[in-house]
Amino acid sequence: MTDVYENIEFESERATLRGRFHRSENREAALVVLAHGFSATAHMSINAFAARLAGAGYHVLAYDHRNFGTSDGEPRYAVDQWCQIRGYSDAITCALDLDGVETDHVVVWGESMGGGTVHFVGAFDPRVTAVIAHTPGCGAEYVEPAADASDFAAMKTFWVDGDLTDEPAASVAVRFADLPTSEAPVILNFDAARDYATTYGQRTESLWSNDVNVITRKAPELSVPVAAAQLAVPTLYVVASDDEVAVAAPAVARQCFDSIAAAKNWTDIDGGHFGLLYEDSELFHRAVDADLAFLAEHL
Repeated sequence: MTDVYENIEFESERATLRGRFHRSENREAALVVLAHGFSATAHMSINAFAARLAGAGYHVLAYDHRNFGTSDGEPRYAVDQWCQIRGYSDAITCALDLDGVETDHVVVWGESMGGGTVHFVGAFDPRVTAVIAHTPGCGAEYVEPAADASDFAAMKTFWVDGDLTDEPAASVAVRFADLPTSEAPVILNFDAARDYATTYGQRTESLWSNDVNVITRKAPELSVPVAAAQLAVPTLYVVASDDEVAVAAPAVARQCFDSIAAAKNWTDIDGGHFGLLYEDSELFHRAVDADLAFLAEHL
């Protein structure tokens, strides 16, 4: 593990995003770009994953999504998956332009909702050469992709041309976990979610909010099964067999995984949706070891 990094910032969708860049001594080392899930921040476990990967000799960029953590963007604590997809690509552009980075290997890493998001980035952005998805949010039910791939084409066209300055179709207020922060509905109403939110969200410097707004756009519906079927790069799934989150159903993840027409690795892990996020725990190290074994095999 290495704590040697520089603070960086870059522009994405009219906002300045911020994160940490760990520079490898090897200019040609692969670049790994990490971001957090639904409403977390990089200070909640992601920076710890980044440090472990950097310690193995990779260039690593970990950052906060727009509207969260140290990054700018309004409204604060608004989850906008289309902006997050664009953010990954802008992070890649930033890192590849940095001094000392000369690589053709770009890996996108995500967990939970971010584990779903990296499917879109990997399928849309031709610079991506591998995908790592931890406890991926593939959906509560599998949606069969269109036989003519028209659903994927619509998503990719919007990724290229869609105007994210347009007024969203809807904004829905929710609470992440069952903490007494508002009267909004709770989306993850089980003890492990509350425990993780209390342990990591409420610690110093997390800059986290239990209250968030979920943005829906006038755009093609984002479907992980549709994107998975179009992935053409090596992909790793780290899946909690006892995942409690409905939209991270292991059975749906398996169907998405099976549809990927590229080299792929599957790692089962226990501990539920949040177990592997506890920094320096056995499950955390098992997850990172799976990442490192995958990278060594496929890059």
